[in-house]
Amino acid sequence: MQFINIRELSRSPSKYVKLANEENDIIITRNGHPYAILLKINGEELEDFILAKHYNLENEFNIAKEELLSSKTKNVHDLLGDVKKEISDGI
Repeated sequence: MQFINIRELSRSPSKYVKLANEENDIIITRNGHPYAILLKINGEELEDFILAKHYNLENEFNIAKEELLSSKTKNVHDLLGDVKKEISDGI
């Protein structure tokens, strides 16, 4: 694992993305404190990563689905249709 400061990352971002992809994770620091992590991830790992970091995501999807089915919210297509109608009506 390598540590670099954010200024160094801004000078050579592709260098560090490649390094993280080919070798190991990189901890990015800001003012001497951990700020972010640059790590390799592939499509197969992405879902696991998202679910591990956002453990409540499935619950949020279920809440959103319930709201949509109970007409408490609109889907994006209906919302865009309403906006276009308002624009064409001059509202």
